[in-house]
Amino acid sequence: MVVSHDTVSVSINGGTIVGKRQPASRDYPKAVDVFYGIPYATVERFQPAVPVNPPVTTLEAHSTRADQPCPTTPQGSPETPLTLNVFRTAPRRGTTAGDAGDDDDRAGVNRGTLPVIVYFHGGAFNFGDPLERDFASLVAWAPTDVLVVTASYRLGVLGFLAGGSDGLGQTANLGLRDQRLAFEWVKHWAGAFGALRDGEVTLMGASAGAHAVGHHLLCPVPLPSHAKSILESGSPTARSVLSSHHPRPVAQLASLRRHAAARHSETSLVVLPLKDLLDAGLDVWADNEDSVCWPFQPVVDGPGGVVPRPPLALWADFVASGRAEDHSVITGFCSNEGTQFVPVNAATNDEFLSFFHTLIPALSADDLAQLETLYPDPTAQASSASASPKASMYANPPGCRHGAQFTRLQTAYGHYAYVCPVLHTAHTLALAGARAVYLYEYAALSSPFAAASHGDQAPVVDHDMALLLHQPGLQAVANAMNSRWITFAAAPDGMLDEALWPPFETPFADGPAAGDGRLLVFGGGNDEAAGGVARGTPVATRTLTDAEKEQCRFWWQKMELSQGMCVRASS
Repeated sequence: MVVSHDTVSVSINGGTIVGKRQPASRDYPKAVDVFYGIPYATVERFQPAVPVNPPVTTLEAHSTRADQPCPTTPQGSPETPLTLNVFRTAPRRGTTAGDAGDDDDRAGVNRGTLPVIVYFHGGAFNFGDPLERDFASLVAWAPTDVLVVTASYRLGVLGFLAGGSDGLGQTANLGLRDQRLAFEWVKHWAGAFGALRDGEVTLMGASAGAHAVGHHLLCPVPLPSHAKSILESGSPTARSVLSSHHPRPVAQLASLRRHAAARHSETSLVVLPLKDLLDAGLDVWADNEDSVCWPFQPVVDGPGGVVPRPPLALWADFVASGRAEDHSVITGFCSNEGTQFVPVNAATNDEFLSFFHTLIPALSADDLAQLETLYPDPTAQASSASASPKASMYANPPGCRHGAQFTRLQTAYGHYAYVCPVLHTAHTLALAGARAVYLYEYAALSSPFAAASHGDQAPVVDHDMALLLHQPGLQAVANAMNSRWITFAAAPDGMLDEALWPPFETPFADGPAAGDGRLLVFGGGNDEAAGGVARGTPVATRTLTDAEKEQCRFWWQKMELSQGMCVRASS
């Protein structure tokens, strides 16, 4: 039964979980059932999580709580338990009753019919929370009924501490291990909420969450029934995936100890008060933020780990195993991925080169010279012998108040960290004969950079009317993106009609196997979120350009310099 006009209950494991029913409205065209804060694991600091079953009593799960995000800032959140949230299309009367028992019979839950999406949030593995997006809106606007689960996982110093093992337990990649437990909870228990039995679960992530999805995809121990992935602006080869004993995480752990010692007399990080530990972790973050050499990231954790070998090696293993042939993927990028991350005041060519030398110390002098050629200095005088006709492409637009290297720097970093790794994922899967590969670019402009910046696609995919109101062009983009994401998740094999989304055929292959590199562009020419009035084009098809192919070839050849111990294969 529905407990009241705005609550709904599900019988599970001998207990009851009470959620809320969000009614249909102008902004939410279908009613949605929401269940917040369901525990899926307990944790002790720096130890693997322990899974827990749903409680055999009544769990009030109909309101958000202060302890929803995993603590990475001193916000009073406990370290345990880890929780997840469930969003489902509200059952309609007259449909078949579900597994939830008498409590849901009158509401008419579809028995085991809902395709499932499990979402891992972004935030550079240091920030964010599982309610960062309006998933009720994603479900309400979906063209078919769907169930979405979002999970918390340990972040920052609690989830991704590396660089040493003295008394810290198995600390590397604990956050990734947490995610795997959440996925397993969903496979075991989501049927009570109407999930499709034995269906292929779609694993979805944005930014760091997308990186994580890529790591789970390549892990030698596959997640059960994971054969569809949506990676928004992320890849297992994105940014850097260092060895746990690489000098960078080792130095960052030493820095954490120094900052902790300055705050508290307790020398053991295991028993250090949570606030002091988190504050010390934020100090380490601040020390490294400008260089984008972020601390507390996934690392190569060796045999038996989630990332046992560098991602490039795991890609080779994945393809050789034949697993790629059974997988379908949506992946893509925003046009201007680097705007949020690079120093805004860089003014000289030396500052441009110094940024990349710090970020990737293994770059050689020849590598840096190639980088200068690929992204010419816009400040070079036209009469200079070093000037390039391409240099104007990387000049700041009129009115830009940032340093003269900003556009050049954000473009090159965006290609290194996001765009080229995403294209590597699409290329590798397509070349390996994956069931389906769909590539996109999100191009609608937004504030404050008048660019399609990292993460801008999220509220549009969700069709979040709180952000789309009075923006009819973006609403059309949202219709196009939301419908394709959900149709992909609902399709048993993840394959879409070619008229809806042409599959990506890699142009990087040799000979007749080379494709044309088609992708969908969402929101091209739209500037409503940047304060403009141009509606642009909701969705269009294009092919990869020669410039993009050249950029990919350059960065793909340098990937090994950001993985493992960052040793060049030819060394």
